[in-house]
Amino acid sequence: MQIAEHDYNSLLGRMKKLEGQNRMWKIAGPLVLLTLGLSLTANVTAQQKAQDAPIRATTIEAQKFLLRDTAGTVMGQLTVRDGKPVLELYDVAGNVTWSTKQRVMGAK
Repeated sequence: MQIAEHDYNSLLGRMKKLEGQNRMWKIAGPLVLLTLGLSLTANVTAQQKAQDAPIRATTIEAQKFLLRDTAGTVMGQLTVRDGKPVLELYDVAGNVTWSTKQRVMGAK
């Protein structure tokens, strides 16, 4: 009878250990899934908010700005020449139609 009782107590101990592990997984599993779900939801919400918000730069720097029509033809340009800002507007052929470039006036 000693052997049967020993086997029974051993089996009972193993069952209690397995039941404890099972209980832990029953609690931990849903918590992990809930955390993962909330994390993904927060990530998607943050991405949608970022896409909806307009991007506004406070400073834009360039050496030249080009104005193009829908066909890609350059119709104007803002640049710096000889240390002075110059704005030029072009016709379809590329000829200057208007400019802020200072013209040299003859001495009177």
